[in-house]
Amino acid sequence: MAALLGTTAQAFDLTGDWDSDGAGFYIRQVNDTIWWYAENSAEDPAWTSVAYGTVEGDTVNVTWVDVPKGNATIMGTAVFNVVSEDELQLVNQTGGFGGEDWEEVKLLRINSGF
Repeated sequence: MAALLGTTAQAFDLTGDWDSDGAGFYIRQVNDTIWWYAENSAEDPAWTSVAYGTVEGDTVNVTWVDVPKGNATIMGTAVFNVVSEDELQLVNQTGGFGGEDWEEVKLLRINSGF
């Protein structure tokens, strides 16, 4: 846990497969930069999104946008607290990320790396 309290993003690596209530998040971290692809269903998604952002200390900030594989067409921002290398807690958002109960949104790591 001490590594998470530092100010460098290199203290942990968030690259991997993540889950949030059945939605898949595929995150790649390179130094302090984050990219992701996310979808609520691989076969027939209501929404799919891509995001780009940064890791600063124990905070992840991303700008996300829905892409045409799904039917949603919204965009916004999301701020996550890095609880551990295996858990991200949504702390702020714009654009409707996570629906009405976004305060409860957590991403939990399924697999690390590639």
